[in-house]
Amino acid sequence: MPRTEQGSTSRDPMDVTATLMETLLKRFQSFKPPTLKGTETSVECESWLEDIDQLFDSLDYSYDRRIRLVIHQMHEMAKSWWISTKKALENRVTTVTSSVFKTAFYQRFFPVSYRKDKGAEFASLQRGQLNIEEYVAKFTSLLKFAPHIAENDEAQADQFINGFNLDVFTLVNAGRPNNFADALNRAKGAEAGLLRQGGALFVPQPVIQAQEQPQIPQPPP
Repeated sequence: MPRTEQGSTSRDPMDVTATLMETLLKRFQSFKPPTLKGTETSVECESWLEDIDQLFDSLDYSYDRRIRLVIHQMHEMAKSWWISTKKALENRVTTVTSSVFKTAFYQRFFPVSYRKDKGAEFASLQRGQLNIEEYVAKFTSLLKFAPHIAENDEAQADQFINGFNLDVFTLVNAGRPNNFADALNRAKGAEAGLLRQGGALFVPQPVIQAQEQPQIPQPPP
């Protein structure tokens, strides 16, 4: 093995990279991530993708690491599909990012009709009776079916605040949030402010009891 001028052994950069990936893979699989065969229903495929994404987020893995690791959780038909798809993308000089992977995944495992239905649901999504966290979860879950909005920060912010009632929408829109995180923070602040204002303005009105009318004696017949 080659040595440095100081006499210490040097390591092949490829060996270092391989060792790092082995460590990452071992740690990743210790959390028992879900697997995909490629024969599951659209709903099951969507659930798999959400679960695997959530684990990646929790581990704070970069998008490059996600692309390298996700193949280990794909078996049979799913694994064959991704190997051939990744090769085709790379042959077109396409940088395979997490977003590219998801787009290809949706096209393969979600029928057009399913994607259209989800896209329509996203377009008409309203806060309604959902609490703020439920609305955020629903919004982010459906966002992937609207790629024209998913890749545009301002469009995401606009679509998000459109789901609120007029009072919240007016307050948030006045600040012109330019991304989803900003819109969410402003919406929370607006709702909290309106709630405090409503509590301060609401003054229970005393119940006015009807006074008993005195009885007027009637003349005898």
